[in-house]
Parts: sequence; C-alpha cells; structure tokens
Amino acid sequence: MPSLETLLRRHGGIATVRELALSPTRQRAMARAALRGTVRRVRRGVYAVRDAPADVLLAATIGGRLTGVSGLWHHGLWVPPGPQADELHVEVRVATTVSARPARTRVHWTRERTTPQFGVAPLEHVLSRAAADLPRAYAVAVLDSALRCTPLTPTELTILAQGWSPAARAAAALADERSESGTESALRILLREAGIPSMPQPPLPLGDHTRADLLVGDCLLIECDSEAHHAEPTSRRADLARDALLTSLGFIVMRFDYRRVFEEPRAVVAEVAAVVARGAHLSARPTLPP
Repeated sequence: MPSLETLLRRHGGIATVRELALSPTRQRAMARAALRGTVRRVRRGVYAVRDAPADVLLAATIGGRLTGVSGLWHHGLWVPPGPQADELHVEVRVATTVSARPARTRVHWTRERTTPQFGVAPLEHVLSRAAADLPRAYAVAVLDSALRCTPLTPTELTILAQGWSPAARAAAALADERSESGTESALRILLREAGIPSMPQPPLPLGDHTRADLLVGDCLLIECDSEAHHAEPTSRRADLARDALLTSLGFIVMRFDYRRVFEEPRAVVAEVAAVVARGAHLSARPTLPP
C-alpha cells in the first residue's frame, strides 16, 4: 500500500481526502500524520506534502487552485515580467468558502466541478485565463511558449481556443510555434501592432543552419538577447562576429535585450519603424536595362 506522502505526490502534492479515495482508517492516519508534521493540513479535508510550493499552499488556503499567470511557471511556460506575474490568480468553485484574501490576489469563480480542486489548474485552463488577462503581446508570448515547451500542437490550440474569450482567441490566432523566446514573441506582436510584419526564425545564408530571431522585409534582422546571453563574453563576441558577417552580406542587424523590449517597448518599436520608414528593410531592386 503506498504511503500517504506517495499518494499526495501522485495527485500533484496536494489533494482532498475524497480525491485520494481514503478509507476512514486512512483518513485518521492522514490526520495523525498532519499532527506529527510529516504532511500539511491546509484546510478541512485538504492535505499537502511538506515541500509543496508556497503559492500552491496559499491558493489552497484561500479555497482553490492556481490558474492563469500564476500557473505558467508550474507548467514550464514563459512568465511575463511586471505586475501581472506578481498577482496571485486563484480559481475557486462557487460553492467553496473563501477565507481572507491577501493583497494582490484575484479570485476567478467557476461553476465547473474542477479536477483537481487544489494545486495547479490543467494546461488548457491556465492558458485560457492567461491569454484573456494579459496584454496581447504577453498573451501571444505565453501561447508561443506552450507550443514550444509542451506537446500542444497549433491545431490543438486552435480547437481549444474556440471556447475561449474573444481576446484569448485573438491571441491564439497569432501564436507561432517557430518562436524561440518570450522576448522574441512579444516584440513580434509589438511590431505587428505598429504595422510592421516580421517573420520568426528566418534561416541565415551562412551555411551553418543558424537562424535570426526576426526578419522584417528581406534584409532587416532583429535579434533578441536574454540578460544571461548578453552578459556572457564568449557569446557576445560570437554575436558581434556574426553581425559583422551579415552586414557584409547586405543585411541590417538590430539587437535588443530583454530589458529594453519590456521596459522601453515604444522606443524599440520606434527604432525599428525608423529603419522601415526609409525603406532600408528592403534590399535594392536591380534596375532593368533600357
């Protein structure tokens, strides 16, 4: 017979005694284990392993499970910066008694009989809520990361999105599995909203199967650097050498780091727009002979 801790871990580390299908004897054993401190009693009839994540425990204490932005990290997805990620999103059944809520907590009421009731909502629930709550660029970045990091396919996302809110469906329609980072995804949408279409992950004519992050027109390449990548001297030197080679081949290369894209988005878009406005994103067309 599996231990009580093993049972809890099989249910994501937190569950009700009903979800665990415990007999009366095992329920009493669970209560004794909570008194000894080998498991946690979160609320009446709800228990968790001792090392359950703090946000999962807080959501359960309130009366539900993590959803939306708060569930992204737990599914291995990209998490947006800023205040959106600081707010705790908790999905609660309408019949559940909610305890006092700490600051920066949003309760999303549902009439569904959610399974599991506590812990983290399934991927499709997390994506639906996040895509509805976040600004368009962030929502698309989250959905791109789901296509990149989970078994979810573009076709499956399209089917799921049919039942989502209009804002979430619109974000799903812009998702692209080719995107390789949240920064790249967000900048692609920011540029699109400014009337500047871009192609993610275009192949480069360098003979080594490398790609750029975004291509505007046919010769403006945009690279989105992470903070860690930018700070690594070896990577930085390699980037500079590649940029110089691409420039010698007739490309324009613009680099933006994570901080600039998310802290100065208007300035970043304006800089790209200035290049596009003078037509430098398009290569020169050959002149026809007379």
